[in-house]
Amino acid sequence: MNFLLTTSLYLFTVNLISCSITTQYYQHLINQRTKEALRYKLPTSNNEFKLGVESENTEGKQVQEMRLVLFAFSEYGEFDFVIVGAGSAGSVLATRLSEIDDFTILLLEAGGEEDDFNQIPALWLYNQFSEKNWGYYSIPQKHSCLGMNNKQCVVPRGKLLGGSSSINGVMYSRGNCKDYDKWYQIGNRGWSCKDVLPYFKKSENSQISGDENYRGKGGFWNIEYPLPDSPLYQNFVNGSLELKQPIVEYNGKNQIGASHLQSNIKHGRRQSLATAFLDNSRHRSNLKVLTKTLVTKVVIDPQSKKATGVEFVTRNKKFHVRATKEVIVSAGAVNTPQLLMLSGVGPKDELSKLEIPVVADLPVGKNLIEHPILGLMVRSDYTPPKIGLNELIQQYLNGFGALTKGANVEGVGYIQTKNDSSEVPTIEILVSIPPHIDSSIFQRQFNYNKNIIDGLLDTIDPQRDIFFYIVLLHQKSRGRIFLNSGSPIDFPNIDFNMLSEQEDVDTLIEGVKYVQKLLKTHAFRKINATLLEVPICTNFKISSKEYMECLIRNLANSGSHPCGTAAMGPNNGNFVVGDTLEVHGVGNLRVVDASIFPSSISGHLNAPTVMVAEKAADLIKKEHKYL
Repeated sequence: MNFLLTTSLYLFTVNLISCSITTQYYQHLINQRTKEALRYKLPTSNNEFKLGVESENTEGKQVQEMRLVLFAFSEYGEFDFVIVGAGSAGSVLATRLSEIDDFTILLLEAGGEEDDFNQIPALWLYNQFSEKNWGYYSIPQKHSCLGMNNKQCVVPRGKLLGGSSSINGVMYSRGNCKDYDKWYQIGNRGWSCKDVLPYFKKSENSQISGDENYRGKGGFWNIEYPLPDSPLYQNFVNGSLELKQPIVEYNGKNQIGASHLQSNIKHGRRQSLATAFLDNSRHRSNLKVLTKTLVTKVVIDPQSKKATGVEFVTRNKKFHVRATKEVIVSAGAVNTPQLLMLSGVGPKDELSKLEIPVVADLPVGKNLIEHPILGLMVRSDYTPPKIGLNELIQQYLNGFGALTKGANVEGVGYIQTKNDSSEVPTIEILVSIPPHIDSSIFQRQFNYNKNIIDGLLDTIDPQRDIFFYIVLLHQKSRGRIFLNSGSPIDFPNIDFNMLSEQEDVDTLIEGVKYVQKLLKTHAFRKINATLLEVPICTNFKISSKEYMECLIRNLANSGSHPCGTAAMGPNNGNFVVGDTLEVHGVGNLRVVDASIFPSSISGHLNAPTVMVAEKAADLIKKEHKYL
């Protein structure tokens, strides 16, 4: 046997062994983590950050006295910029600011690191039942989530590097051009569509063919189609064409129509903003990242009304750090308003009741916007081929297959249900194609009350059923975030107040009717696609308006797209930050995340949040004479 042949056989054998070890590793990882998610108990407070001591009782048993102890603060030094939150916005902002060698940046994150499991797009739901999720629920609702336990909507929020981009469904959607023109019309200079488009393009490395005027190449954030397509995707395309819906590239010039879903994946793996951005900047000497760290207060000088630093808890110690230029809060639409209010920036009447000294009387926490989402189950004659976990893993490692698809969504449609010429969609349709993950995780995801919706999950066949998710894009109803107490250990109260406006329900009903029309097209009739009846609202005639409203109010949940709680606009008492994202009336304090959105987006929020961070970085560089 010659040398070359011997070497080739050796390398082939090594590769086989390596592949086998990797596959076994992922099999064990997936089996372990999916089981853990089904029994994981979500936290109800930030008790992990309480400072405490261990002591023995008289019987010699160890007990944990969890209490806030008035330890003295240790000084953590000073940085030019202190960024609170390493989620989507914080990861981008820290990376861009650290490009300036003269800047020093401290990035603080309450959660930990990413891992191999959270990078598998299809298993995103399981991450929401782990330490990677804050664990929030809304307060009991009056108009929505009525079929959920205690009438509470789920509020998954990422608690790790990358934030919610590390646990979401990896769907890339910018929204509609006119969404941002509306921001400009409110009074936000520099935030029109033509102003923000360059920042969408800057971040992305698009693998999507389309109009180059709308797509970016060479950015950190990869965008591609998950492959291969299911045959059912073509049914969706053909059915949409029958209904006169054009096939579009929905992140291009025209949004209304049907399209293939675009995902933030690279070779099939999740590309969170931590993976895409922070991995390219953490090695820099001017950037320090602290994980497992809860920021408890922004320190604001009561005389000058300027932010001077933050206080935080990490590893059972309390610290104070100075910010010589700015404190930037990028903690997300739930945690940002909580931190601002704990620091004295918020509604005066609410803060005074909690004996929090008021620094600035601003409508923090108000204007909470959410996308209600309703899932419809459809059964057809189509049965996908069965593929074992071992083969799924091998496909995933080669960058394709079911595990690369977040929520199994392949098709997306943006439709206008009103007779106007606005060219702004009112409803998003997401088509999730079987086979699905085990239906037992759906119970945890949607928080269904089995006493109200008995047998709903039993009707699901994960191997056959198609899920049509109807998303209300522009809800008129508004909610709010407000403090439960003056302690950072307590979770904030989240009141979505979804569907309190009847117009919102009526628009969702139009979305249901659209799906019904879609199922009547030849493309879906030829596979006998039928809407499954659910065991609820049986006192109403099926398909009546009363039935559909009952269905919506019981089953529609939050779309995990909260925003608007520190809204951007003029300093007239109705907004929290100005168009440079600086907090009104407070110096050296800026907010950079989805909480600054003054109005709703015709799509998902991750891409617009990244755009905000990209633009904010340039605003900051320009202000400090580096641009």
